[in-house]
Amino acid sequence: MKAYKKILKWITIIKLGTISLVVLVIFSTIGGLVSTNKKSSSSDTDFSAINISPEVEMYRSAVKKEAEANGIPETVDVLLALIMQESGGRHADLMQCSESQGWPPNTITDPYESIKIGVKYFAGNYLLAREKATKNKIETALQAYNYGNGFASWSIDREGGWTQENAIQFAKEKSGGRQRSNGEYAYGDQKYVEHVMRYAQPSNGSNGGTSIQPGGNKVIENAIKFSNELVGKTTYVYGGGRNQNDINRGVFDCSSYIHYVYTKAGIDMGELSSVTTHTLATKFKTIPTEQMKRGDLVFFDTDGRNGHIGIYLGERQFFNCETSKGVAIASLDNPYWSGVFNGLVVRVTE
Repeated sequence: MKAYKKILKWITIIKLGTISLVVLVIFSTIGGLVSTNKKSSSSDTDFSAINISPEVEMYRSAVKKEAEANGIPETVDVLLALIMQESGGRHADLMQCSESQGWPPNTITDPYESIKIGVKYFAGNYLLAREKATKNKIETALQAYNYGNGFASWSIDREGGWTQENAIQFAKEKSGGRQRSNGEYAYGDQKYVEHVMRYAQPSNGSNGGTSIQPGGNKVIENAIKFSNELVGKTTYVYGGGRNQNDINRGVFDCSSYIHYVYTKAGIDMGELSSVTTHTLATKFKTIPTEQMKRGDLVFFDTDGRNGHIGIYLGERQFFNCETSKGVAIASLDNPYWSGVFNGLVVRVTE
């Protein structure tokens, strides 16, 4: 009898152990799914600012403070891009948010008050989109900033979030079908997301150096080597990098960075004080896009024609100097960069 009870005891222990193991596996699986969902969600909201003017960049710390206060610290660069679209830093009501309070345009005369009110208004729509939208969270919040609060919930209920098509449909409904002379509906900016995204790009989550196999041109490899050395040590400032003091501090913009590394590698890049993407676009030989190779300069229509420049590395990657990261590697397969790459390729040296 004692032996029988002992056997029953061990059977019970084994059963409990098996159940515990199954429960552990289930919770581990659920945890993995939750983690995966969080990762995919965050990738929908990860943007870096580009082509931000000094007049707007100077307010980065204030924007960061208000973004953190409203629980949306990941949107600082998007908010700077929004300010570029709204005022370019040229008006005291930086975020053009007076009307959101029921006041006449430009009633707000304190830039910091504008940031406080504007970020809070954006946060209301973004937090809704972050929780409920199944796609285009940032875009949903941006369009709602322009259209008003009703758009966010409307687009989420309709299609899970912003699309260009539903932005147009919303304007059509709100305008009663009335159109402007340019054919757009007479309600808000139907291309507001596109306009803001001239100053922001999806982040590829990496700003490390290149591991692509080097080529045989010593000048090009030196320029790329110098670029690698700048990763994590530079700051983007529009118009920066055109004097030795800036260079010593690691301050560049996209064209002065190119000038610096290629000059250091032994190429005459022209006058430093006047270098721009446009001077570099015409200084060297233009190459057909399909013949693009390591070391060539590639151009992008970010803020107008040839507004941004990079050094092609191979495997569709390129070095560039970005607003939020300084010198970093980006990919032509990134939807943003593939959308603004204009096909202009310039060969600095053979």
